[in-house]
Amino acid sequence: MISFRSCTLLICGLFALPGADSLAQQVPAGFKVDLVYGVPDIEHPSAVTCDSEGNLFVGEDPMDMRGPATEPIDRIVLIRWDKDGGPPVKTVFCENLSAVFGMLWYQDALYVMNAPYYTMLKDTDGDGVADVREELCDSFGHAPGAFGLNNHVPSGMRLGMDGFVYVALGDKGLPKAIGADGSTITLEGGGVFRMRPDATQLEIVSHGIRNNMDVALDQFDNIFTFDNDDDYGWWMRVIHHVPTGYYGYPYDYRSHRNPFLPPVGEFGSGTACGGACYREAAWPAQYQGNAFFCDWGESKIERYTLTKKGASFEAQVDDFMLGDGSGDFRPIDLCFSPDGKHMYVADWNQAGGGTPDKVGRLFRVTYVGDEVPSEPARATDADPLDAQLRALAHPAHHERMRAQQRLAQYGQTAVDPIAELLKSDQRVLVRVHAIWTQNALTNELADFDPTPQWTAALRDADAEVRCQAARALGNRRVVAARADLAAALKDSAPAVRMQAAIALGRIGQADSANALYEALAEQDVVACFTIVEALRAIGNWPLALSHLRTADKPIRDGILQALAGVFDITAIDVLNQWLHEAADPTERAAALRALARVHRQADPYTGGWWGGKAAGGQPARPQEHTWAATAVVLEAIAAGLQQDSPQVRIAALDILREVPVPDALPKVRRMVTDDADQEVRLRAIQLLADVKDTEIVPSLLRLAADNAVGAPLREAALRAVVAGDATSYGQQITQIALTDDAPANLVAIALDALVYMGGDEAKQAIAKRLDDPHALLRAKAIDAYAQVHGDDIASRIVPLLQDPDMSVQRAALSALSVVADVADEATRCQVIKALAAAPDQRALPCYLTALLDSNKETQVAACSTLVALGDSICNDLHTMHDRNELAASVRRELTKLFATNSQFDFLREVPPAKMEPAAYEEYARDHHGDQQRGQQLFANTKGIGCIKCHVVGGVGEANIGPDLLGVGARYPRRELIRSVLEPSNRILIDFEVVVVETTDGLIHQGMIRNQTPSGIELITPDGKIVSVAANEIEAQVTSNLSPMPNGLADGMTLQNFADIIAYLESLK
Repeated sequence: MISFRSCTLLICGLFALPGADSLAQQVPAGFKVDLVYGVPDIEHPSAVTCDSEGNLFVGEDPMDMRGPATEPIDRIVLIRWDKDGGPPVKTVFCENLSAVFGMLWYQDALYVMNAPYYTMLKDTDGDGVADVREELCDSFGHAPGAFGLNNHVPSGMRLGMDGFVYVALGDKGLPKAIGADGSTITLEGGGVFRMRPDATQLEIVSHGIRNNMDVALDQFDNIFTFDNDDDYGWWMRVIHHVPTGYYGYPYDYRSHRNPFLPPVGEFGSGTACGGACYREAAWPAQYQGNAFFCDWGESKIERYTLTKKGASFEAQVDDFMLGDGSGDFRPIDLCFSPDGKHMYVADWNQAGGGTPDKVGRLFRVTYVGDEVPSEPARATDADPLDAQLRALAHPAHHERMRAQQRLAQYGQTAVDPIAELLKSDQRVLVRVHAIWTQNALTNELADFDPTPQWTAALRDADAEVRCQAARALGNRRVVAARADLAAALKDSAPAVRMQAAIALGRIGQADSANALYEALAEQDVVACFTIVEALRAIGNWPLALSHLRTADKPIRDGILQALAGVFDITAIDVLNQWLHEAADPTERAAALRALARVHRQADPYTGGWWGGKAAGGQPARPQEHTWAATAVVLEAIAAGLQQDSPQVRIAALDILREVPVPDALPKVRRMVTDDADQEVRLRAIQLLADVKDTEIVPSLLRLAADNAVGAPLREAALRAVVAGDATSYGQQITQIALTDDAPANLVAIALDALVYMGGDEAKQAIAKRLDDPHALLRAKAIDAYAQVHGDDIASRIVPLLQDPDMSVQRAALSALSVVADVADEATRCQVIKALAAAPDQRALPCYLTALLDSNKETQVAACSTLVALGDSICNDLHTMHDRNELAASVRRELTKLFATNSQFDFLREVPPAKMEPAAYEEYARDHHGDQQRGQQLFANTKGIGCIKCHVVGGVGEANIGPDLLGVGARYPRRELIRSVLEPSNRILIDFEVVVVETTDGLIHQGMIRNQTPSGIELITPDGKIVSVAANEIEAQVTSNLSPMPNGLADGMTLQNFADIIAYLESLK
């Protein structure tokens, strides 16, 4: 990333704004930033684009600020620059628009995406105000404000070399968009669609996206968008969109239930907004071809250096423009001037919407260095044919596009010169533009057919020319080219193979299927995906079975992928045949899973939105309607339960989780007791537990008690019983808990169940295990006994602080801490007095809590113990002071207690500033957070990232802190709150910290990962591994403080904190 040190900060306002602050932003050396306008000259800028002369259009979106979001109160401002350097002229170009989030200049008209409207505007008299307005479409999405703010809608647009306008679509989707020519498209969710500038020829390009707000086309029309997910910290993704591409959102990209294409990369948390590729020649070479995207959430503009990788790309990210602190920098869109000298940035200037505030800024970024040579002179439309032909070699994309469009207007005169260019050895971009000039000429000349030249270009020495030739043939659906395109499926370049597959799919001829089936051994992920989609578009499924019988495994796997999810009777027949015929059980299982995807049909999408947090959930429109093949599919699933291969039986069991099959459960119950394969039986048990099947419980109890059965099955059986209704089977569960020779893990499960059951028998069974020879069961019994509030808890558990096993000691300390905090007054007093009888430094958090107890006897016991511990707790208290973990009330009591001991003078000092924990505690008590958002914060390793140290149910990597699965069941909300805010005062996070001082004076602290005679490895609280050689260790001590960073609330909003607590509560 570019560091702040390498950024130059230049302040240079274009003009004086009365009363405005001098505002600038940070950009790399060699660039300067000008503030063009602020409020009141610009209000809520939402989109920017330039005309062919470089004048700037700015969309303003008060609909989504002061509102109402349902009324068309947006407008477009035109800024015309003075060629002599004077002040610009600003006019209101058009008013009464819906939310303006996309604009495109084409042939002297401005095309505006103000969903659901698509509007053409012209200024015919040159006064800077549109006097022609034509609504080309009124069905690009839902009604304005239908779901609140006008976001996640059709927005940014770019014109491709092929003459199509590519449009970014957010996941509010298109219920039914109708083009000016009657063409229609429907898309649930986000993606990219395209059309001609006049709103004809509507087509879906790609789907499976959440909320990309713009399309960035590179010089070869590769499509890139900036998107973010809605879990794991709003992770940013750069997507390379290929026609027919699917990118997994919202139901697959986390669960991977169905195949989808990967992003170019994921680049941390943020909020994706507008962007563009720099395709001009006025900036240094390292910026040319880069994609620039606005990250509204992170207050910056990033540039992505894109490098070809197979049929797709990889990217490296660098910061380009950062806020300087002189205002809330929230870039929402950007564009480049046609001369390539300037980037214009629309700054929303506020972290939110739907407020009455009037905010907004417009910036201009200009390269002022000397690294760029002067570009060649540009031609004009009035110049002769030869000048236009030469202009196709110009380094600036805008000039090449101008020349391409002008050459098409020459008609027949341009045909031969363009053909010569395509055959020549001119640079690649010249030949590419020649192809698309020919494409445009076909619209002008009825008898012009460039097919022979395009098919010849499929054999060009340069892969990019071959790609564009295949793309042109596909765009035009040239049937005569299918043999040449089939040959291109064997091209040496993955991108050419990809474009050939896309073209064959668009052409859609049945006889192309053989070549596509044979190409399914494709190693490039993106190219292979497009081959599968081409086969689906063609639908020649009878050929699939013959290829399954003769092809190698990679091709067979590809065919099964192509058949999955296809609602076609012929495809069903092929899958059903292969389910019984395939020799490879993995292929039979794949065939069954493919069949299951079409068990029933869902209602067609006609509108609606799944909301801002749909990832990983269930489809909004369930598959519940039978169709012609439903009976065949359900019969196949039922038969799969009895197939000879365990893999197929397991696949059938997994399918039953989502697909209802009549009369399947009796078969599953028999599998629990009779199946020969242990894994099958485990899956059957889990399935029946998940569906709350009660008829299987007696069998499960017998299984759990059977010593002849392996431990995994017995444990799974008991877990299934407990997950259902443990209280109804308390006697049997208690018997397992009391059985002397029962496996330890099985008894542990029974002890957990007894906690929920409660009662005297449960307490007695748990108490028996407090003296168990297995440390695992002693620790488990301690935890359980504390939760059921067992009798004489202090006298039973305090002695276990001296247990020879460290895990038992930790369990005892944890239990005593929680009991001392949440139990009744008498029990609290009992615990503290027992701890006071043998002062233990590790119990410091318990003593500190007791200082404030309402019971005077408890307070006295705590005070006397702390005084007895004296100097041994000084360092711990000092650390807690430095971390501001001592509540003010506790600090006051300690100050009085150690008033005469100078070592404790630090207690009188002002602790380091941080947000008062009481504010977080009060907010989290009074407000229920968002569990799903809390999970996102928990898992965001570049943010709060609890998962850097913790695991949940074994999921996670670092495992520094304890597994948090079950904390929501074991601890009350108050305890969870305090454990996060004051980790060293609580024993929820009870793993010991080792502090190592090295011979050169460095201090390291963390959990021991590994220790040998040669050295020690620590895992630090931020998840890093530190290795220290034995001969470098000066001192090593164990700390009783938590390794968890003090108050994860630092840097969090109150709502974020409540969300994390809600997530922890859900871990039961």
